[in-house]
Amino acid sequence: MKLLDELHHRLGSKSRIRSLFKDVSVQELEKILDRLKEVHKEKLQSRVKEDAKRQKKMKDIVAIHKEMAELGITLSDLDNINDPGKTGKRRRTVAKHTFQYKNSAGQTVHWEGSTTGRLPKEFQEYLEKTQKKRVECIIK
Repeated sequence: MKLLDELHHRLGSKSRIRSLFKDVSVQELEKILDRLKEVHKEKLQSRVKEDAKRQKKMKDIVAIHKEMAELGITLSDLDNINDPGKTGKRRRTVAKHTFQYKNSAGQTVHWEGSTTGRLPKEFQEYLEKTQKKRVECIIK
C-alpha cells in the first residue's frame, strides 16, 4: 500500500509530475496518457453501472414499502412471520404448586415449588420412603 500512497503523492501536483517524467519521451508519455484515459473510462463505466443498480434497488424498496403500506404490513409483522403471537423473547413459564409432606420428625411441612427441578432434601427422602410422586403431594 505504500507504493500506492507514494504514487498518489507524486501525481498530486504538476511540479512532481514534471520531475517524475522528465526523462520520458513524448511518445512514451502519450502511451501512458492513453492508458490512463482507458482506466479512467473503465472507472466511469463501472460507476454508471453501480449507480444504475443502486437506483433500481431504491425503486424496488419504494415499491415494496408502498405495497406494505397498502396491505397494512409493518416491519415488525415481518419479524414475527414464523410465530405471529410472538412478541419478543420467549420466556419459560413454570407453574408453582404448594406441596405437603412430613419431615423426619413427623411434622407436616408445606413447600412451594414446581413439578420439575431440585427438591429439598427432606422432601426427596419423603418421596423415596413413601414411593409417592411429586404430583401426589400437591395441595389443591
